[in-house]
Amino acid sequence: MVTGVEPDAGATLNWNLLPTRNCGTITVNRIAHGNTTRVFEYPWMVLLRYESNSVLSDRCGGSLINNRYVLTAAHCVRTSSSIRLVKVRLGEHDKRQQIDCHVYSDGEKDCADPAVDVDIESMIVHKDYNRPIKFRHDIALLRMAQEVEFSDSVKPICLPVNEDVRRKVLPKYIITGWGTTEQQSLSDLLLQAIVNHVPVPECQQKMNENFLYVTLADEWQMCAAGEGLVDSCQGDSGGPLGFSVDVAGAKFVQFGIVSAGVRSCGKESVPGIYTRVTSYMNWIVANMKP
Repeated sequence: MVTGVEPDAGATLNWNLLPTRNCGTITVNRIAHGNTTRVFEYPWMVLLRYESNSVLSDRCGGSLINNRYVLTAAHCVRTSSSIRLVKVRLGEHDKRQQIDCHVYSDGEKDCADPAVDVDIESMIVHKDYNRPIKFRHDIALLRMAQEVEFSDSVKPICLPVNEDVRRKVLPKYIITGWGTTEQQSLSDLLLQAIVNHVPVPECQQKMNENFLYVTLADEWQMCAAGEGLVDSCQGDSGGPLGFSVDVAGAKFVQFGIVSAGVRSCGKESVPGIYTRVTSYMNWIVANMKP
């Protein structure tokens, strides 16, 4: 595991490492069919696979950001010594199916390539993760052992590269995942939920009211809350929070990473805490290589 470098003020960052055109391709922008997702809908979703006593299990999620890197949370990478993060799985939709297919009303089928497991070459964690306060700077990059081929079921998400996009404050976001946390995986099928933006001061107040001892910083974190109990449970730890915005056409842009900390899943009034991706864009690019 490598500690990430801090970007120098004068350093030239290679922004070409992040796609801005062929990323975040979306077919629909509203959740019309409940919480289940369709094949090909979120092709940037990644499962993090861990080995413990020679058994593979999924314990976190992440997002594909180019053909070599996955963005995730630091707490997914810094694990106890008995659990090793060994692979990432790309192109997964329904864990029960070898091949995922979308069946149209006329009986026509559109099938995805099988999901692929890729080895990890290196893991880069923010040097100030958990400092000075627990859960701060919960961000990490995984460099895969080889470049991956994009397909209909494996494509990168867009990151907020341009300044206009970074400044957007959206009223709501979409989280996607299999409900994978260190404790459990709730669903075999990729799920989605809409969550509403909650300003950090209000979020902090909710934490205090629920005796959850966490100190938030608006610069580095953001909060969002689902309607009812289930929505906060559908994201994956380390997975993306995003929404479709106009970047040379509608693109799905990642604004947050599901952070650890508060086990807010199933607590009605407690928002989820996310690492604010816009504040780490320089860090992300400074720690990537071609």
